[in-house]
Amino acid sequence: MVFREKADELPDADTGDVIFKLHEQEHPEFKRKGADLFVERKISLAEAICGFEIEVTHLDGRKLRIKSSPGEVVRPMPRGFDPLSEKDEIEWECLEGFDCPGIETVARAEETDVGVLKSVAISQLKARGVDVGAFVVDNAGCQFKQCSYTEAMDAKQPRSDAKMYVVADPTASKPHRMMKAVKGEGMPTLKSPFTYGNLFLIFDIEFPESLPEASLEALKAILPPPLHAPGLSGDETDVEVHMLSDIDPRESQASNAANMQTGGEAYDEDDERGIPGGQGPQCQQM
Repeated sequence: MVFREKADELPDADTGDVIFKLHEQEHPEFKRKGADLFVERKISLAEAICGFEIEVTHLDGRKLRIKSSPGEVVRPMPRGFDPLSEKDEIEWECLEGFDCPGIETVARAEETDVGVLKSVAISQLKARGVDVGAFVVDNAGCQFKQCSYTEAMDAKQPRSDAKMYVVADPTASKPHRMMKAVKGEGMPTLKSPFTYGNLFLIFDIEFPESLPEASLEALKAILPPPLHAPGLSGDETDVEVHMLSDIDPRESQASNAANMQTGGEAYDEDDERGIPGGQGPQCQQM
């Protein structure tokens, strides 16, 4: 924070500024993103399936009693989705062999690296007020298009020497982003202090270590049917039956590290197995 010309005054010199440097201290329980608040809670598997009731003490000291709806099942957080991420990733759909010539080109580039082109679209061009909804890459370079997802898909035409990249439909992944929240219990917005964000709950579901065998059949009777039905009985002579074990992947990698180093003694036997020089298949760089 800078307060202009509020510091000491010196003869024949401009008045200095008062500068405050603020350090934000994280709250031990709440996290904020915009006007929304997030709080983590651990619940049991029984609570996730049968329902739960938890208490949250808000920032102003109010006690909130939060309950799930009857018959509602709480699911774990979707893999790869981080609601607190500062960077909102833009997903692109690649349509190989397509172009959209009917949409006006707003910018061109000789670059053909897709990663660089995506960065240009969401940073440089967006900073200039150009919202790129698609771009087409061919041997000559790239053409950026300003359009919506629907406009790009309606205008696409086959073209064998081109690849068309379209900003993915924002509503396609919406079901995977849905979270449990208390409406209107977030922070007040900057321009409208009577409009509040929402309070989102991030659930960590605690699974039991094991279950009594006597209760398994009862659970199977009320839960949805299994997704995997083995087609083998396990009595076949060419079928191996294995039971899962708990193994730390980091310890597993460390224990095998010495045997994974190329040029070591671990690969000296490869000559005897018909691999010349102890080398595996080679890839040709294009």
